[in-house]
Amino acid sequence: MLAFYQSIQAIHTPLSDRFFILLSFLGSEPTYIFLITLLYWNIDKRFGFRLATLFLTSMAFNAVLKDLWATPRPIGQPGIRSLYLSSATGNSFPSGHSQGAATFYPYVWKRWRSQKRWLGIGAFMILGIGFSRLYLGVHWPGDVLGGYLIGGLMVFSFQRLDERLLRLQAPLFLKLGFSLTLPLLFLLIYHTHQGFQMVGFVIGFTCGHFLEDYYLDYRERTAFVPSALKTLLGLGILGLWVWLWHPLNRLYPWTYLPLLALGGLWTSLGAPYIFRRFKWEKPLQKERTSSLGVTR
Repeated sequence: MLAFYQSIQAIHTPLSDRFFILLSFLGSEPTYIFLITLLYWNIDKRFGFRLATLFLTSMAFNAVLKDLWATPRPIGQPGIRSLYLSSATGNSFPSGHSQGAATFYPYVWKRWRSQKRWLGIGAFMILGIGFSRLYLGVHWPGDVLGGYLIGGLMVFSFQRLDERLLRLQAPLFLKLGFSLTLPLLFLLIYHTHQGFQMVGFVIGFTCGHFLEDYYLDYRERTAFVPSALKTLLGLGILGLWVWLWHPLNRLYPWTYLPLLALGGLWTSLGAPYIFRRFKWEKPLQKERTSSLGVTR
């Protein structure tokens, strides 16, 4: 194993170090949050909801497996050079970066499978992010391969579930009930600070989506300028909210659940409501036809 790391780390430069650190950062949670909110607010909210559900479920499963296997990282091993240690929290197997990429990009391929360039971009990101974790010396090869395998299985299983269950018609109260009870049941297995964060955001995001879809029916597709304004305002408030609650949680860890729920609620309900108030939204069909003098 030491020979393997020496072979891929034998030729390194400050430029290659920065490149693989950047590639690894692109496989971290802030990047996926940006991409998912971009999809949800501007392109396809229902696909964005399913993608967020899949990705968050995959990352929750990854956290459980890390605690279950409790595999130490290669950091500190003689002859292994480790960089970007701030991205190497928790145990080693499976690689969260590799599993996240193997979950996110194949599911996006499904939505834009007719556009071959996205296949090339996704393949590069999956392979590049996995290799970056090896180059940076923060994961074993088995961690990366395990992350790929689990991510692929998560996508396959979710697609089968999506075809059968998620398209079923159900009353609002039943959707809200599942949005509350299923994540809370997860806390029985993974009742850690990270678990409370994930569950809180999932509860807020899923409940907000169902409420928005029932009462607001936000129209996400807009031109470039309103889309840019929506993204800047939505992420700006979300970032400010994170900056405000982070020190509070250090003092009172129990606040993770309600505060993260508010963040999820803002993402799927609060932000679309504000976008409508600011008229950064594609008009409803009845509004467009009425403005043209068409009656029904």
